[in-house]
Amino acid sequence: MKRIVIFIAAFSYAVCAHAGGFEQVNLSAAGAGVANAFAATANDASAVAYNPAGIAWLPGVSVSAGGSINFRNSSVKIPGGIAPNKGTEPSDGYLYATWAPRDSRFAGGIGFSPLYVIDNNWQDAFGTASGLSKLSVYRTTADLVYAINSDLAVGMGGDWYVTHANLTQGLNSFQGNDLGSFGGHASLMWKPLPTWSLGAVVRSGTNISISGKANDNMSFKLPDQVTLALAHDFAQVWRLETDVKWTRWSALKNMNVIKAGVVTQPNNMNLRDTLTAMLGLTWTWRMGTQVRIGYAYEQGANRSRNFNPMIAGQDAQRVSLGGGGNLFGIHADLAYQYVFYSNKTATGPYAGNYRDRQQSVMFTVSNQF
Repeated sequence: MKRIVIFIAAFSYAVCAHAGGFEQVNLSAAGAGVANAFAATANDASAVAYNPAGIAWLPGVSVSAGGSINFRNSSVKIPGGIAPNKGTEPSDGYLYATWAPRDSRFAGGIGFSPLYVIDNNWQDAFGTASGLSKLSVYRTTADLVYAINSDLAVGMGGDWYVTHANLTQGLNSFQGNDLGSFGGHASLMWKPLPTWSLGAVVRSGTNISISGKANDNMSFKLPDQVTLALAHDFAQVWRLETDVKWTRWSALKNMNVIKAGVVTQPNNMNLRDTLTAMLGLTWTWRMGTQVRIGYAYEQGANRSRNFNPMIAGQDAQRVSLGGGGNLFGIHADLAYQYVFYSNKTATGPYAGNYRDRQQSVMFTVSNQF
């Protein structure tokens, strides 16, 4: 396990590609393979991220670790031509562990994963006024789960957010960290019939407040989220799951940098709440070996009017393919995902026609003790 963690850390710093997203939705290779339609299944340690109530059906100790390689190509067409986003696309690792004693109704889990990442550079299109935007939010989560009976489990948990920001606009720069923001969540998994499973997760956002090195500060609100999921097994080898996730992006009003009561770096947002619909199909070829395919449609948070490319949120369609099996005493999962973002014609200070594409490769290794 020590070697796995070292590999993930090195891997996270070694890989970069052009662009810069925000929410990191792929939290395991098993989940990514079904386009993250995983909240009603959550049958490995990544349940900590997708639906912690699923820990109740993971007897003993389960550990899962992995990472992702992301390639993205985003640009904007303006009257002067096509200008690229020269930010670097984040590639990161994640780690989860769960414990469900066989003689107890209680279970627990902890996990670490990237949650939100921005790395954008639109200076070729809009000059130094558009600046460089780098912001990372990592989440450490802990859960306690109670199995009411063999069919129903509920969970409660806390989230600890660590944030780092590095923003530059014109002659103004901002660097700072927030190490103490907290939120919470509740989860449920219910299996009313042997072939049916339902999942629900409600996660609160939190207020991030970052103090800079030059007596300046930046505050913003992370969005609340609600996920509902339904899964059904067919012929003992097929599983179809559909998830719907609502995200309250309208809570994030701005990411302004303020010094002595004056806004030195304005980053006003005009975001809408979004829905994401996910559909995943899993085929169990034989015991411990699965093939997965998935599709998801995501609404983009950014409105066309007063579009802010700091969060270049456009409507997206995700297509995923993955699989997993036992190898040398551990279970390994691999997934590939292609994301097609709809072109968006934006108005306001950053007017233009935005284009975006993304490819991702995810891997996870796990074991149960």
